Amino acid sequence: MYKNQRQFNVNVYYKSSWALYSTDRTTPLGAAATDSPYAFSGQRPTVERQDSAILTTLKSWARGWFQQHNICEGGKTMALKKAATSTGGDFDVNARVLQVFELDEYTNELKLRDGSGEIFFTLALKLKFPHLRQGSVVRIRSASLDETSKNKRVLVLQHYSNIMTFVSTSKLAASLSKVSDDRSVEKSALKTNTSMLPVVLTEVDKKHQGLPNTSLWDLFHGNNSGSTFRTCFYVTKVEPSDAAESVQCYDKKTKKSSSAKNGKGDLVHRMQFLAKDVSTQFNNNVYRILLYTHEGLGQNFLGKASNLHKDAGALKRVREQCATLTRFNSWVDAVVERRNGYYFIKDTRMVM
Repeated sequence: MYKNQRQFNVNVYYKSSWALYSTDRTTPLGAAATDSPYAFSGQRPTVERQDSAILTTLKSWARGWFQQHNICEGGKTMALKKAATSTGGDFDVNARVLQVFELDEYTNELKLRDGSGEIFFTLALKLKFPHLRQGSVVRIRSASLDETSKNKRVLVLQHYSNIMTFVSTSKLAASLSKVSDDRSVEKSALKTNTSMLPVVLTEVDKKHQGLPNTSLWDLFHGNNSGSTFRTCFYVTKVEPSDAAESVQCYDKKTKKSSSAKNGKGDLVHRMQFLAKDVSTQFNNNVYRILLYTHEGLGQNFLGKASNLHKDAGALKRVREQCATLTRFNSWVDAVVERRNGYYFIKDTRMVM
């Protein structure tokens, strides 16, 4: 007992070991949970005959307990709105992760919002917090305000600070999972080309939000299994350079596309993005990400295709979208599908 609170102290001595099991549908790193431990010490875990019944009972208890109790309510937990006006000292925050942006090889920037409606940003080391995902409900222990930040509100974490996620069925996660995004900060940044705030222009479909981010280097140079990936990149150039030709006619019988100026067939977007990201910004390569909507992939990215040779309003809109895509510090968070060695955007749309 310490200050009237029951404490559990665990010391792992010689020949002692530990194993971690997930009570959720997935493990903290996003893999499907099974009856086996998702992490353990030593070379391999061992399971005794009685362990199965013990684990089943504990998992059932944990799901029920977190579903009925918030657990983390207390005097040090402060709403971000209240924290913004407080002076001195650190505080704890319960919030929803609205966005995980890869700032560099070692650091993610988290966009957070809690029940008060306030939005803050904070930096989280990838090595220390590899389990954070967009949409996660988290508790940040020991944060403080960055008084020097002017363009956005920033929480500062110390080396002893920690970030904990919650079981998806927990009461606290359910209450904060309804917190919606607010892009007013990003919209303000788009009005100036000198803003240092990275702006993510897109959002992916909810069914893909649990996908881990795959760098362009790993996409094009790694040995990846599967065909669907999530990646984040910035666009250096949009092809074709003539915006009017970015929408073409597609003939389903011949499976060929032609200019919409005189062609016949379904109107489809046919664009190529020359892309770079954190993993490739220091090499001389650019990587092609395709927006070809003739088979339904990426059809929501820019909206419904129009004949840009005849629709002046649609042509102006596409030119503005291309300018935004190639703007400094604008990023595309996209789901891509690999087909014949090429990557096609799908289940992604521009929201800025």
